[in-house]
Amino acid sequence: MKIAIIGGIGSGKSAVVHTISGLGYIVCDCDAIYKEICTTKEYIDKIDKYFDVVKDGIIDKKALSEIVFSDKEKLALLNSIAHPLVFDRVDKLSQKSKDNIFIEVSAFDMSMKDRFDKIIFVDCSHNKRVERILERNPSLNKDMIEKIMSSQLDIEKMKSISDYVIVNDGDMEELRKKVKAMLKDIK
Repeated sequence: MKIAIIGGIGSGKSAVVHTISGLGYIVCDCDAIYKEICTTKEYIDKIDKYFDVVKDGIIDKKALSEIVFSDKEKLALLNSIAHPLVFDRVDKLSQKSKDNIFIEVSAFDMSMKDRFDKIIFVDCSHNKRVERILERNPSLNKDMIEKIMSSQLDIEKMKSISDYVIVNDGDMEELRKKVKAMLKDIK
């Protein structure tokens, strides 16, 4: 079974994935796959063609972010290029496993819903999310964080399509208890 872990930036999806992995389950991180794809010539050439943000054969991720998080059409274009490549790798990984695989999907959109058997939504207050993002990436400012947040799928829409909701406003021990309880229910 393929199980997506979704939520807004800074909600704690990675903490949930880390907890699940620590309990012995198979996990997959779409961001890590995307980072690998960003080093392939095929992808770099496409990004250069459509966004002109490649310098010395390397994608300028900051420049690309500024473009796509300021223009929904350009974000959709980027997603139309990146998502098929990412999910091709996710599908290959899941085909190799007979066990459940938990997949962290940071750039979730409604077109992905049917790719998964179950969806876990990680929820967190807006202020806590901003605080976490600033802690892990001090080079981002609040305006850019808000642009990124507003470019993501609506929180209530993500909740409405999810099979499970984990509220992640507490500490790691509290999160671990919530994850363990949820895992007992997933068959």
